[in-house]
Amino acid sequence: MVFLMAIAFTLALPWFRRGKLEKTLPRPLKKLASFNAFWYTHHLFIVVYILLIVHGYYLYLSKEWYKKTTWMYLAVPIALYACERLIRAFRSSIRTVKVVNAAVYPGNVLTLKMSRPKHFKYKSGQYMFVNCPKVSPFEWHPFSITSAPQDDYLSVHIKVNGDWTKAIKGVFSEVISKPVPVKDTSHGAHNPDYPKIMIDGPYGAPAQDYKKYEVVLLVGLGIGATPMISILLRTLSTICMPRKTLNSTKWRMDCKGSHKTKTKNSRRGELTSTG
Repeated sequence: MVFLMAIAFTLALPWFRRGKLEKTLPRPLKKLASFNAFWYTHHLFIVVYILLIVHGYYLYLSKEWYKKTTWMYLAVPIALYACERLIRAFRSSIRTVKVVNAAVYPGNVLTLKMSRPKHFKYKSGQYMFVNCPKVSPFEWHPFSITSAPQDDYLSVHIKVNGDWTKAIKGVFSEVISKPVPVKDTSHGAHNPDYPKIMIDGPYGAPAQDYKKYEVVLLVGLGIGATPMISILLRTLSTICMPRKTLNSTKWRMDCKGSHKTKTKNSRRGELTSTG
């Protein structure tokens, strides 16, 4: 158990997990300096838990089963972990999406535009987990939702900065480089050659509370600006929408620098406009 935990701990260090030692390690060991090595060895905890239960069961000091309490301490975390996995599998199966467009932007950024499930509601600034079974059926990675809540589609921007992101960019680049049949060139048409994508979410993030403040300063660098894309799209979409003021009989609309005010005459029910 200690040996397995030592392996998981070592490969979880930043030098291995972020691939900093990839160039210095011998060729047979280069794969150890990757996120995949960290991710798979991290799940050795399942084997460790099993060995821990076996070790606790064969105690020589206690003969009664109810005094061998190791399984009691592990039951709750194992149950919570299993429930989380089952919920994710269930949600991803009922919230199916289809990739309708994919592109690679300068800066090695892959963008995916997907169909939006019927009951998928989210706020600007939130994120979701993305899985590509063609790359790995087990790995789920979080990405900020860059589309706005009023859009009828979902989009994410993925910066290539690791083995999984490099792999997903590769499988989509193969499809993008192929000529698209004429029947699939219509706007929003689904290309059947796109790899399957599964999603789980949305999940809350601090950026979603931007509406609670009168003044918001958005600061983002590189791919770190992705949470702000949805916020900006949402804000811009509401600029030209009528907003009801504290006075229930007064409406104000500000759009592209113009200023219009409509006031309802309470006695005659007429609308007058000034601008």
